[in-house]
Amino acid sequence: MPKKLLLLLTLALLLAACLPSQQPAVDVKEQVNTAVAGTMEVNEQIAQSVEETVSAQQQPEATLESEQAGSEANNVILQTTETLTPTATPFGIVTNTPTNTPIPLKYTCSVYKKKPKDNETFNTNQKFDVKFTVTNTGTRPWPKGIDFKYVSGTKLATARFEIPVELQPGQSYEISLDGQAPDKKGFYVMTYFVDGPMCYGYIAINVK
Repeated sequence: MPKKLLLLLTLALLLAACLPSQQPAVDVKEQVNTAVAGTMEVNEQIAQSVEETVSAQQQPEATLESEQAGSEANNVILQTTETLTPTATPFGIVTNTPTNTPIPLKYTCSVYKKKPKDNETFNTNQKFDVKFTVTNTGTRPWPKGIDFKYVSGTKLATARFEIPVELQPGQSYEISLDGQAPDKKGFYVMTYFVDGPMCYGYIAINVK
């Protein structure tokens, strides 16, 4: 009997050694908790990374808005300065206004041509009368002997005439000259001036 009992115990031990061992339930829970904790840590790291990325993207916009606000402030200051600056201008304009009043010149004149009319037509070598009226429009009298003489163009009449009288301001004198058309067809101009020169006169004719 003791031998049978010993044999059974030995067999039982052998069977127990052959059966697979089972881990306690406590170990499985610890592994699950560890895995969950690791997953939560990873999620927190991801969330932190995303938050840092978003924050980094928003900073340039905030900086840009700040720069734009500063730029707008500068623009307002500049506009205010430009608006206020011209206020000094009217004083200069008022000061310069009297320059519009003309100062009478001492020696001036006007020449009015009576004959021939502008673009009047003459035959070749035809003689004609030339008449000018010269007026002293200045503020000083002219002495006698002022010249009325040729200055440019084709010589169509007397080249020089001496006004034989004194002319007070506002007085006039009529000059009469002898003219003659050239021997060729065309358009001709002769220019005179009153010595100074103070004013100009001209003859303009056609020759057919």
